[in-house]
Amino acid sequence: MAPYLQDGDFVFISRWYRKLAIGHIVVVDHAFYGLIIKKVLHIAPDGQLWLGGETNKSLQSERIGWVSPRRVIGKVISRICAHKKCTEI
Repeated sequence: MAPYLQDGDFVFISRWYRKLAIGHIVVVDHAFYGLIIKKVLHIAPDGQLWLGGETNKSLQSERIGWVSPRRVIGKVISRICAHKKCTEI
């Protein structure tokens, strides 16, 4: 999720969110990739999530595929930067 998140940053998540929306950053337990942090790019009518990153170096949405909302561990609500160049979301 660079440039928003860098190696060593800490994220705080909430499991108590009412509804996900496009643009939210989420932590997902992906069946193949394990725990990943991605941005919600699209929400299908059946609730499935299309996730992506911020750069071309990120794991591509096509490789992630549609993700069930049940795989979402939580929504990122805050972070602690471990690097000098912090960017705002």
